[in-house]
Amino acid sequence: MSSNKEVANLIAQIARIRNVDITYVCETLRTSIIAGLKRRFGAGTEAEVNIDPQTGTISIYLMKKVVERVNNPGQEITIDEAKIINPDAKLGDVVRVELPLDEIGRIAIRKASDELMLKLREAERDRLFEEYNRKKGEIVTGTIQRIGREEIIVNLGLIEAVLPNREQLKTDHYRQGQPIKAYVHRVEKTAIGPRVYLSRTHPEFLRKLLTREVPEIREGVVEIKGIARAPGFRSKVAVASVDEKVDPVGACVGYRKSRIENVIKELSGEKVDIVQWSRDPQVYISRALGPAKVSEIVRENDVYVVVVPDSDFSIAIGKKGHNVWLASVLTGTKIEVLKESDYRNRVLMNRAGKLEVKDLGLESEVVERLVGAGLRTAFDVLNAVPSELGKIMGLELDAVERFKQEVRERVWQG
Repeated sequence: MSSNKEVANLIAQIARIRNVDITYVCETLRTSIIAGLKRRFGAGTEAEVNIDPQTGTISIYLMKKVVERVNNPGQEITIDEAKIINPDAKLGDVVRVELPLDEIGRIAIRKASDELMLKLREAERDRLFEEYNRKKGEIVTGTIQRIGREEIIVNLGLIEAVLPNREQLKTDHYRQGQPIKAYVHRVEKTAIGPRVYLSRTHPEFLRKLLTREVPEIREGVVEIKGIARAPGFRSKVAVASVDEKVDPVGACVGYRKSRIENVIKELSGEKVDIVQWSRDPQVYISRALGPAKVSEIVRENDVYVVVVPDSDFSIAIGKKGHNVWLASVLTGTKIEVLKESDYRNRVLMNRAGKLEVKDLGLESEVVERLVGAGLRTAFDVLNAVPSELGKIMGLELDAVERFKQEVRERVWQG
């Protein structure tokens, strides 16, 4: 091990395996040998180590002080031994003394090489961490290596990454050896190297996929203003154009939907709605609730009440409420969806609460009966139990309903 040829081979082998420069290997080995000498002879030991990477020659020199009596052979030398090296040496001088490699020994060299490997592994871990930390927020492509109960291990080449269950799409079907694209969500430094966490559910994954597919986004002509995702089911993306000649929705969808279909395919069938962004909240909300048709939007305090045709109510709400929830997240507003019939009834009842019975234009005898029974507003009349209202008015149930309809019409007119 101590022969020059063996040292040269060791240096070349380490440089090749660790993919680092030979000069760096030599410098790290030099530092390790000096550290070993300090451990052996004391922290105050001054050493000089030179390594020729081509020949493997290692030259070691110790700086020793000339003394009468040697207590530490690694730091001191007698006057007689010093004069052999330098005839002019005198007490108190420092003499440069070569240390034969054999004196260090095979074990010391091996220990130095082990320390070298340790430092190189640490340097490699740091390098990998920096490399993947720079990739945070980007899409990487790897191969599925193992499928576990709680996570999938993805081989990225130089490193393994983790795709936790919560970051997987429900519609994905994974198999070992399958290529996979994912978003680098987080990178952590650990004792055994960087740990990379991937995601296929993150909104930014969709943003990056669209950026790859749509040149206008890459060029800055089309901007993505917002993204809302129900991963694996549906997403909504708001876009705007800085060039009035460019249709932002059309640019993202592509000719015959080619661009958006590529994105949907990567997301395992997740529907992606492209919405044109607007500064006007009501216009923005109306577009975000597509494909439902919107009849009217009314703001009540911090809630936007969206009125849709009765036939479009289920479309506006969406499966499991996804459509209205995504529209709310995308626009950053609170949205309440009502059928036209329900909204009409709500408006009617609000008016009825403010309209007294005496102002409905009913006959005076009818008014007296209603007020006498405690029904002072049109709201009270419309909310009255039909059987009780029939007793007050002396009417059959069929006639009661006709009377209520008459009151409704008078409220609308009122």
